[in-house]
Amino acid sequence: MKKALMVLDVQEDFLRNILDYIAPLCQRYVDEHATEYDAIVLTRWVYEEINGKDTLVVRHPSAVVVQKSTYSGYTEDTKRLLEEKNIDEVHLAGVDAEGAVLATMFSLVDSGYQVKILERLVTSYHGRNWEAMMIARHVLGKENVLNIGGGRVYI
Repeated sequence: MKKALMVLDVQEDFLRNILDYIAPLCQRYVDEHATEYDAIVLTRWVYEEINGKDTLVVRHPSAVVVQKSTYSGYTEDTKRLLEEKNIDEVHLAGVDAEGAVLATMFSLVDSGYQVKILERLVTSYHGRNWEAMMIARHVLGKENVLNIGGGRVYI
């Protein structure tokens, strides 16, 4: 089974204060686990106010950056990449639990992918992680919401 990791919208302009912790956790996970994936997708939400500035915080040499202007990270570019790489399973991480993460999860499930969420690598602007992960457990099954990827942020 071929797997992809999709890290949603971990960008400087979305983090600030209470969400800053997610960037080093996602970066560490990508660095340590990149070889376990057949594709790595980093989404970047683009909107008028950033004037084309690249504000992504997570990077990896083998990652493909996909721009999006909707909640779901399952864009035409992402769809094409997953099909080209014959991906069966997608692991999700990033920002925002009740928005982009759930929207992407639903889009991927509707398109026939096996989806797993890396719960400790997901955050929420509005403190809705718990509710979002309860929805994910209901839709995906509790065995597909994985309590991995966390750890200490600062050493």
